[in-house]
Amino acid sequence: MEILRNARRDFLTDFYMKEELDPILMKVKAECKVYKRPFSILVIDLDHFKSYNDKYGHLDGDEVLKYFSSTVRLSLDEGECIPIRFGGDEFIVIFPGKNANQAHVIAEELKRNLKKRPFLMRGRVFKMSFSGGIVSYPTDGEEAEILLEKADKAMYYSKTHGRGRTTLYNAMLFKTFRRLLIFIGMAFVIYAAVYYWSHKYNNRVVEIVSRIKGSKIVRNIAPLASAKTAEEPDMVEIYLKSGSIFRGSVIREDDRELYMKLSLDRGEGAIIIKKSNIDKIERAAPAKTVK
Repeated sequence: MEILRNARRDFLTDFYMKEELDPILMKVKAECKVYKRPFSILVIDLDHFKSYNDKYGHLDGDEVLKYFSSTVRLSLDEGECIPIRFGGDEFIVIFPGKNANQAHVIAEELKRNLKKRPFLMRGRVFKMSFSGGIVSYPTDGEEAEILLEKADKAMYYSKTHGRGRTTLYNAMLFKTFRRLLIFIGMAFVIYAAVYYWSHKYNNRVVEIVSRIKGSKIVRNIAPLASAKTAEEPDMVEIYLKSGSIFRGSVIREDDRELYMKLSLDRGEGAIIIKKSNIDKIERAAPAKTVK
């Protein structure tokens, strides 16, 4: 390509040097703007390269970089793409005339070729993969700085969501929004389930057996129990020696216990109370009505 005639190359990978990135992007953008064509940028970061480099040393790390760059050259037509070594194990590939989807297809092909060519050195096999991010001009922006920043964000999205994948910047926003919707949906389902079961629990008759120890009953409750009518039992308030107070109507009783239907803020309940735990029983005042 004419724009690459005087561009300098990295001695290790034979890719174009980082210093050539801005001039190349300016020329590619100017050419695509004149012919009204898109171009795309792929940012690549090798997965787990730092761990390999720290464990086996920089010389072996350099061999990994050489092997990766050779795979790129075998997979990509340099007449249709511009590979640049940005630094360390980070690379940038520019695709003049390609939109984001077309660049993504090429990146996936490169990923498959890497899996087919594991790096072998001194009896050790290093399975190579990369995380990538793709942006496209002018869809994702027109300024080179903005495009590179977005491509970098898409690449980090790939690294934080499983590695070994390539993410389109515009798809990243959609995926983030979808994950947020799924989270909100799950939260709503959990809330609805909790509300349903708590509401059902509060509205069903629940028997609670009182186990509070006490002494003799102060007042006999038989007159109150016999005074209730079948249609509408009297409302009473039962004061326990423990300090608890229950409001409701006595349904039935015997010599040792009484069965009381409770009046709750939400729904109804029931309780069995031992008479030995009761301090006193009083008829409840009628509820006030607001006119």
